[in-house]
Amino acid sequence: MTSPMDFFLKTQTAMGEGMIKFVIQNMRSYEHCLALYSQWLNHPNFVRLQDFIPNGADWLDHYGKRHHDVDVEKV
Repeated sequence: MTSPMDFFLKTQTAMGEGMIKFVIQNMRSYEHCLALYSQWLNHPNFVRLQDFIPNGADWLDHYGKRHHDVDVEKV
């Protein structure tokens, strides 16, 4: 006859092993996400030059945002 505690020990062992496998898989997934995020941050298009002077009309080149604009109201 089996011990009454045998079922509980096997259940706890299976739950512990499952939890360990779950944590390991999540850490691998997190490591993969961090690697992709670091590649995205090092991508040359992500870095924007702050000293950029526009050559002409641009969607982001609004009046008053450039340091060499003349404020007509103050003249």
